[in-house]
Amino acid sequence: MTTTDPGRTPRDTRAVLAGLVAAAMIGATIAVLGAQWRWGDAVKSAQGRFQLAQQALQDGYDKEAVALFSQLAAQNNGEAQYWLGHMTEDGLGVARDPTKAIELYRQAAAHAVVAAERRLGEIYLEGNLVLPDFAQAKTYLEKAAYHGDNDAALLLGRMYRDGVGMSADPVQVYAWLEVANLEGNAAARVERDDALGKMSASDQQAAIARAADIYNQITHKAPPQTAHAPWRELLRALRDQ
Repeated sequence: MTTTDPGRTPRDTRAVLAGLVAAAMIGATIAVLGAQWRWGDAVKSAQGRFQLAQQALQDGYDKEAVALFSQLAAQNNGEAQYWLGHMTEDGLGVARDPTKAIELYRQAAAHAVVAAERRLGEIYLEGNLVLPDFAQAKTYLEKAAYHGDNDAALLLGRMYRDGVGMSADPVQVYAWLEVANLEGNAAARVERDDALGKMSASDQQAAIARAADIYNQITHKAPPQTAHAPWRELLRALRDQ
């Protein structure tokens, strides 16, 4: 059996409910305003805008990401140039334009952005977006590999193995595959072992020395800081206004 408070009228109940709704609306408004205030502080730096752009891309806000990356790319931010190139290549939030994407990758590579160096190497090696250019592929893959990119080192090992744009060279094959393995590429380990078994003892010795020489020249580029959960809150607050 349900009981009611004899001292509370229907009008009183409606007043209480209205007060709760008003409080909820005020709370939501304060949350949005607070997010806007924090967003204003966050994007005073290029790093803050870059983080927001990354989160926008991750959460599927492609047009917002393009706008933010474009602003930073125009300010000669290499990481933003790479991501804008990636979105332009795939047609995410912007019309697909491989030629423009390659130009953006080139701009990013000029800032030693490793992902851009590797992607250019892949593009010129595969020949899907432009005609193959194995000399360009080798140049960009070497840049990426010497910056610690194990996928680029793996591709170089395969180019030397298959004689793509150069003479096949078992010493270079083993050396680059070993470097890729040392950098953490599991596929390279299997291919390295296969290459080693096909080499003479003298070539094995030369290959090991070459791998050590390459590895000692590698410089590791620190990856850009990635976005974290609070940026999602800011994006939602701004988008839902």
